[in-house]
Amino acid sequence: MMEKLRDKVLAILKNSNGIEQSSLPKLLRVDRRVIYKLLQELEKEGIIRKEPTESKKTYKIFLTKKELEIDISDISWSPCAICPDIERCGRGQPISPETCIKLTNALKSEYMNLIGEKSNG
Repeated sequence: MMEKLRDKVLAILKNSNGIEQSSLPKLLRVDRRVIYKLLQELEKEGIIRKEPTESKKTYKIFLTKKELEIDISDISWSPCAICPDIERCGRGQPISPETCIKLTNALKSEYMNLIGEKSNG
């Protein structure tokens, strides 16, 4: 339940230029104490920031972290994208990321490339 509420709050913040904290319980039809607790967690994680409003009776909530954007080039080194067993691969399965030699070798190679870039850069 909290995870769905968290997603809803983040979606609202993503599509706004800040929102008054006092409007969230009404908007989401959730008790204000639940919203308060969730916002405390999000603030602690650095995902939101609170700013006092002019009336000082509530805060305006802003999203501080945008969603991670992943580009295919970020994972192009991974053999998973072209693996013929990808549909049968999964945690706890006979074919899994934990036991895949191709993935292990690719990770080692990528790690060595990154180490090389740091020492050259």
